[in-house]
Amino acid sequence: MRRAASRKADAPATVYRVRRYYAVALIAGLALLLFLTLARTPYVRSALETPDKKIDVVGWMWAWDFQADGQSVGHPLVLPARKLVEFAVTSKDVNHGFGIYDPDGRLVAQTQAMPGYVNHLRVRFEEPGTYHVLCLEYCGAAHTIMMAEISVQ
Repeated sequence: MRRAASRKADAPATVYRVRRYYAVALIAGLALLLFLTLARTPYVRSALETPDKKIDVVGWMWAWDFQADGQSVGHPLVLPARKLVEFAVTSKDVNHGFGIYDPDGRLVAQTQAMPGYVNHLRVRFEEPGTYHVLCLEYCGAAHTIMMAEISVQ
């Protein structure tokens, strides 16, 4: 009788010990998986490359301004195909979403345009065509007219 009672008392301790081993194995497996895959993400490769062109982007009151070398470049923005372009995106007024869509209407890349902060977005346009920049945030009543074009040649 005593032995059975003692075994029952040890059962929860054994279960918790097994759970601890499972938790350690799971964390070790996830850390190994993260280590093996993180270096293959496009962000790491892109961060190591020097961009061919840098474009400053300012979103404000339902428009996008593009600047290269401190000079405003009109619309549409003309960029070379198959070159790495870095967009430095910020906002003058409220939060905007800087979304680039390919000629078929698929989202290629996006980042936030926030006042007082610059987000860097690197994009390599593989195919020539007309890309559209749309705001992805509801930034005001005329949010739907906040568009721009990028002509990739």
